[in-house]
Amino acid sequence: MSNIWIAASDGNTSQVLSYLSARPSLVNAKDENGYTPIHAAASYGHLDLLRTLIKDHGGDVNLRDDDGDTPLFTAETVEVAKLLVEELGADWSLKNDDGLTAAETIEGEDAYPLVAEYLQTLASKEAILSSDAGVPPAGIAVNLTSMDEVAEELEPVDEEFKRKIEELASRPGEYTQEELRQLVTEAVHKHILEPEERNVKAKESREE
Repeated sequence: MSNIWIAASDGNTSQVLSYLSARPSLVNAKDENGYTPIHAAASYGHLDLLRTLIKDHGGDVNLRDDDGDTPLFTAETVEVAKLLVEELGADWSLKNDDGLTAAETIEGEDAYPLVAEYLQTLASKEAILSSDAGVPPAGIAVNLTSMDEVAEELEPVDEEFKRKIEELASRPGEYTQEELRQLVTEAVHKHILEPEERNVKAKESREE
């Protein structure tokens, strides 16, 4: 007997939409194992269906199953993982009931090493950025409401930077992780690294 979870696993978009038309709340509905249609679509690599479920029907990309796994934990290809994180706003830093992130879980299973490597790269980049900027990791784990705190850590911040932060906060889920990372990097160079370089050069000039 078919249901929305089977239809999502099969990538049968028309059937999934038929179920959602009758019951919109099914987009985040869980089966007996806490599995959602989004988990199913992610696990079987149905990219367009994932976009439809999350962007068009309000699906929660970070919804957990009974083991605390989000759809990202089911990703079997880098393409699926990138879509979830970079386009749909999945939080790669979330941990399941075993206290493991998606990267750690997938690496432990030793089945999809490229996916694990991609997710580990995100964590590594975040750690480097955080170390340079002197702020907590900014990934999706940072709530949109905390973007202003990032800006405060990088004072003085010009009005253009503040405007960009406000713009990001007004449109949640749209490339927030990557754009915030870029903004912080720009701010670090503009407000911290460049002034320090100027100060060093000025000091060297005076000493000469």
